[in-house]
Amino acid sequence: MKKFGFTLVELLVVIAIIGMLVGLLLPAVQQARESARRMQCSNKLHQLSLGILNYESANKGFPYGCYSWEDQCDAKRWNGSEKRWYEDHNWYSYVMAYIEQEGIHAQLDFNYMMSHETNYNARTTKCSIFACPSDIGQVENEWGHKQWAKLRSNYVINWGNTNYGQTNIGSPSNSASVDPDHYDPNNQKFRGSPFVPKRKNPMSQIKDGLSNTLMMSETLILPHTGSAWGGPISEVSVSVGGQTFNGFRTPNSNVGDKVIQSPSVDICASNGIPAPTRVSGHLNQVLTARSHHPGGVNVARCDGSVSFVVNGIDVYTWQVLSTAAGLEQIGVE
Repeated sequence: MKKFGFTLVELLVVIAIIGMLVGLLLPAVQQARESARRMQCSNKLHQLSLGILNYESANKGFPYGCYSWEDQCDAKRWNGSEKRWYEDHNWYSYVMAYIEQEGIHAQLDFNYMMSHETNYNARTTKCSIFACPSDIGQVENEWGHKQWAKLRSNYVINWGNTNYGQTNIGSPSNSASVDPDHYDPNNQKFRGSPFVPKRKNPMSQIKDGLSNTLMMSETLILPHTGSAWGGPISEVSVSVGGQTFNGFRTPNSNVGDKVIQSPSVDICASNGIPAPTRVSGHLNQVLTARSHHPGGVNVARCDGSVSFVVNGIDVYTWQVLSTAAGLEQIGVE
């Protein structure tokens, strides 16, 4: 009786072929998974943008970019004697009631700053809509402290084309080719934002058109820094600056952000965040839109539409999209 079976050589050939097929299929599978994650991210941005538009409709203005500004706040709203304006509420608090997060909204007490112990539960309750599936997920920051515990999240509002102070600053180094009639190569002028400090901003102030003005984008979440504060990057729930992005630099710029405090280079690098530069004063900060989606970032515009913007977008075009009242022209050469 004859016995049939594979020889060792035949078995090795089959294994090699299977290995090659897996090697060919794996990138396609990974690409499909990332495409699905990017779509999920886009849907979350869309939900947040609709929530902000619903807030605007009900309250006749976009939510407060931050409730307090430049030490102009009531010390009674804070736990201690200092007037810590940067620990106050911002759009994150105000949008909760409009994105079906009534549980978090019910825990918020707007009579006290966001970092008051009264708002501890609201600050530390995770909400999946604020986490991009391509990133590491919401991260606890100084988790056990009643005043300082916060969550780091992925979605941030457009704070204009310059810095957190919404002031004029020197132009980016890669802006030499833009039209001098619409851009001063020696100085980047602030040209309005859909969100402003200390008040709601009426939609009528977005003079560049809702579809031509960015509302939101992404940021990369800073990994856990232990008991030491890691700075404002992705710290969305309070008003230190991390609840915003600036259009000063194009998405996923290799140039690090300007921040008042940052953790070690290794902590930043562990999630692909370029090493930040420290600056003095909250208002001098510059925070860039970033994501782990290959090639760009998801953005929402002020009409609620969501699109994908590539990293290589012209710096002038990106800055024009980030202004609300610049009346600039896109595509002028």
